[in-house]
Amino acid sequence: MNITCPYCYSANVSRATTQPSGNNSFSSMAGAGIGASLAKSLPTPFSPLLGGLAGAVVGGLIDSLVQPSQPQQPTAYFHCNNCQHNFN
Repeated sequence: MNITCPYCYSANVSRATTQPSGNNSFSSMAGAGIGASLAKSLPTPFSPLLGGLAGAVVGGLIDSLVQPSQPQQPTAYFHCNNCQHNFN
């Protein structure tokens, strides 16, 4: 089956898929770093290790709430190598 581009009618077409994007950049490691920094700067008796552990727990909780519950499926489309248009 020959697929041709609907824009330029070229047969130089390739199949491509979109990858689900992971735009959520907050993780438990980021939370651990923020928690350790806050524990160092506060005049309380908390050690940076305890602040890092608390930050990791809070960061993991935030990350689990922000992540989508259903994984996104990749979408298939065609790309014309001649005119650089994408189409279905």
